[in-house]
Amino acid sequence: MSARPAPWTVGVLFGFVGMLGFSGTHAATRVAVADFSPLAITCARIVLAGLLGGVTLYLTRRTALPERRHLVAIAVMGLGLAVGYPFFLAVALQSVPAVHGAVVTGLAPAATAIIAVLRAGERPPLVFWLACAAGIAAVLAYAYDTGGGQFSAADGWLLLALLCLGVAYVEGGRVSAELGGTTTLSWAMLFLTPFAAGPLVWSLRDVDLASVATWSWVSIAYLGVVSMFLAAIFWYRGLAAGGIARIGQINLLLPLAALVWPALFLGETITPTALACAIVVFAAMMVCLKARVRRRA
Repeated sequence: MSARPAPWTVGVLFGFVGMLGFSGTHAATRVAVADFSPLAITCARIVLAGLLGGVTLYLTRRTALPERRHLVAIAVMGLGLAVGYPFFLAVALQSVPAVHGAVVTGLAPAATAIIAVLRAGERPPLVFWLACAAGIAAVLAYAYDTGGGQFSAADGWLLLALLCLGVAYVEGGRVSAELGGTTTLSWAMLFLTPFAAGPLVWSLRDVDLASVATWSWVSIAYLGVVSMFLAAIFWYRGLAAGGIARIGQINLLLPLAALVWPALFLGETITPTALACAIVVFAAMMVCLKARVRRRA
């Protein structure tokens, strides 16, 4: 009989699948902003994920409201993951390529680790922070290169997006450890859906839906079903099983995985800097994953 895999190994598996689902977010958003406003994209993602969340809660018989002590964390997670991150990302990708956005938001693992230390009581060792710093340096160098030797104004929006993402990962990871990732995400999306439905209808009032490109509709569907819901379920289960700071470093691979989508569908070029960045980021991720992370009592 085979040995049962260690919890953090299971966390790596779930986290990696979630990361792959997230990797198409930037390319899909870049396509969608050609026909839809950032507000419409954000609200559509919430409504689609909320509908899936409601069905999931019903099928899994988890329709009882979460305990009061979980509600604030669920709300913060939902606002960061479903409101702040997609809105700021869509605003930024109106003016910069999807590759640039993917690289800059690759700093999310660092933000996640810092917030986890402050909020969740995790205590990574020094080698963890050194590897994390190396990954950050590689991501910054790549962002600087793809930005033509400078940081654009859109980088500010991307910074806000990754901060929202870091907060959402930490709060969601903490609650997921008790409720489960699927239940936590489903409730977060369901709570936000009534507030997103009205703005979605309002944001579409001037859009000629008949003239919207097919790929824009496909992108909206991907953002709501895969990126916002299915990938997030795997991701939060990974955070709960393997630790927020450690599993969060898998997202260091996100800029590299996200390069494939713009190259295939948007004609964006993968530069030599990206190859060098890939080696550094992968090495940093492996060090972070194997680091022994302590948790404060």
